[in-house]
Amino acid sequence: MRTPFLLFFLLLVVRAMGQESFADFSTSDIAVLESRSAGLRLNASGLRVLASNNFDVKYYRCEWEVDPAVNNIKGAVTPYFVMTTAGNSITLDLSNALTVSSVQQHGSNVAFTHTGDALMITLQSPLGVGTKDSVTISYEGTPPPTNAAFVVTTHGASATPVLWTLSEPYGSRDWWPCKNGLDDKADSLDIYITHPAAYKAASNGLLKSETAVAGSKTRTHWKHRYAIASYLVAIAVTNYNVLDNSVMIGGTNVPFKTYCYPESQATFQGGVQNALNAMVQFSNLFGDYPFKNEKYGHVQFGWGGGMEHQTCSFMVNMAETLIAHELGHQWFGDKVTCGSWEDIWLNEGFATHLASIYSEAKYPANTKTTRTNEINTITSQPGGSVWVDNVSDVNRIFSNRLSYLKGSHLLYMLRWILGDATFFTGVSNYINDPSLAYGYVTTANLKSHLEAASGKNLTYFFDQWFTGQGYPSYQVEWYPAGNAVQVKLNQTQSHASVSFFQLPVPLLFRNANTNEQKLVVLNNISNGQFFIENLGFEATEVIFDPDVWLITRNNTLTKTSGPLPVVFTEFNAECRGNNARLSWATTEEVNADYFEILGSSDARNWEAIGQVAAAGNSKERNEYFFTAEAVLNRSYYRIKEYDKDGKTQETRVVTVDCDVESGNVLLAPNPVQSVLQVTIPGPYKTLKLVAITDVSGKKYALNGSQTADLKGKIQLNVSHLPAGLYVLTVRAGNAGELRNVKFLKE
Repeated sequence: MRTPFLLFFLLLVVRAMGQESFADFSTSDIAVLESRSAGLRLNASGLRVLASNNFDVKYYRCEWEVDPAVNNIKGAVTPYFVMTTAGNSITLDLSNALTVSSVQQHGSNVAFTHTGDALMITLQSPLGVGTKDSVTISYEGTPPPTNAAFVVTTHGASATPVLWTLSEPYGSRDWWPCKNGLDDKADSLDIYITHPAAYKAASNGLLKSETAVAGSKTRTHWKHRYAIASYLVAIAVTNYNVLDNSVMIGGTNVPFKTYCYPESQATFQGGVQNALNAMVQFSNLFGDYPFKNEKYGHVQFGWGGGMEHQTCSFMVNMAETLIAHELGHQWFGDKVTCGSWEDIWLNEGFATHLASIYSEAKYPANTKTTRTNEINTITSQPGGSVWVDNVSDVNRIFSNRLSYLKGSHLLYMLRWILGDATFFTGVSNYINDPSLAYGYVTTANLKSHLEAASGKNLTYFFDQWFTGQGYPSYQVEWYPAGNAVQVKLNQTQSHASVSFFQLPVPLLFRNANTNEQKLVVLNNISNGQFFIENLGFEATEVIFDPDVWLITRNNTLTKTSGPLPVVFTEFNAECRGNNARLSWATTEEVNADYFEILGSSDARNWEAIGQVAAAGNSKERNEYFFTAEAVLNRSYYRIKEYDKDGKTQETRVVTVDCDVESGNVLLAPNPVQSVLQVTIPGPYKTLKLVAITDVSGKKYALNGSQTADLKGKIQLNVSHLPAGLYVLTVRAGNAGELRNVKFLKE
């Protein structure tokens, strides 16, 4: 929670550090500064949005009178709106710390109530759906200090007064009446600021006029004709020096205006070219700067970071990555704005990523170190999702570790999976989609555009990395087999919300003597997965994820002393008439000698009934056919594999009975883990369970229904049974005979 004392203390620290102390920020530094600022700006009680949803704001006319030496605002705000639901009232958000003197409709006063930070206005008469109208709210007062959305302080050695606003996420209503949620952007606005003539006033859009008025004051008019969320509306007033530059974007010469303190002019002017370069870079990647018909600029203020106010980012200084981060927000956060604070990563994760794109292009030697440091921060705790699971906790919304850094590295992994060309095409389509541009967006909107561009279903990815928590740790076993390499991949997960992270895993194999190297990408879709890759040289070492694309931690790389063991990936049994067929697949058979087929009547005593030679290659599928009579009454089977070096591996047990006659009781699956389906085919009409006993004769409870349904089936829950072989006694048919059938509980 932010208090006046904390605000005062932080402002003193910022001034004391001086401009040189902020020579540059890393992307991680920006996230820390912004997230800490957000946490101090807000309290949990300020998270309510009280504006009604029965009207759609089209335009705001804002007329304010302020003096940076006085903590007060006076003005009139006129929202023009269209009714979306018929009614005789509308409600706006406005702090109770401000006093409303009147509300007028068509020049006449109308009734209103102002309680609990909600301004409810009773209209002159009921309005139907689609009706356009407006009201004018006249008000005055000292904005509440709790959220620090309206700040009056000083700057420089001469302690010159300065005023600024910073409203994200719910601070707008602390200083002006508006709809303060994430569901209604105004199509445009005009801002008129009356202030002492000694000062300049900065705000959104194009500067239309600065007109002298009575009493040594100036009335500054800013005009903005793009859709805008209420928290992105801002003003700042002090003795600014104004620097004018421009940049050509898509055939349009975009004005670039910098409002800085006189004592900071050199550093702010020095940073302008970096901003111009970044604007060209981002326009090439994501489409032209979204507000090119008006301007972009920087406005200096005293907060310890930056804020992406539309067309005019408020900046503590001109550090390069701070410049790139706030400029990136003009596309991601301003042009498209998260439609819920659950999706704040669509603002902050993207802006953080764009700052990284800028830095990596200009300072490529720092790329790996920066990515590694950020991943170390992300994985410093075992849990945490990019999706905000508690929007009542402001520090959770603006989490440095999750919303900024993990959000950014979620994008790194999408780039790695899809390839840069496809990724940037999908993101460009997302941000330029006519149904989304200049509106509110969700993660589902981004996902659908990436899927359309790539032709891939990315549900698994967003389940694991957006709503899921944590990260994988990889255990890599590898063995150089001449000019090839055998690799076995396993992973553990830091959080139980994700059972497996499906990723393409990059491994760089090298020969330290010959300097030969090859990057191998293994599409890891399951634990214990085995790969053989031809390198063209004998590897002596391996590097995991050499370019740091993946969010991982505590990975291990183990070079084995011999070939990796065979692993069974499939094993099935089925009937072909009265014959049985066993089929199995392995990770590879390079080191395998042969497979032995084992049969049993009780799943405890086994004997060999056949043998299949190993193929000696990779990812082989094998089959074995035999008649049921050939193995007498055996119905349990398993495969035992023998390596050339004497090691063995065995499959799980399967069962198949290929001598079924009408009236026999069928059990499936068998072996079973939890639920056993009991069925009797043929002319019998009834089936009832009688008892379960183990091979020693001990009885166990029958859980669930004991009588067949209309289809002659019973679902028997056996999850309570210990692993072992059991006999199920059933009463089958109208004759009422008893039958005993065996099943194996895994």
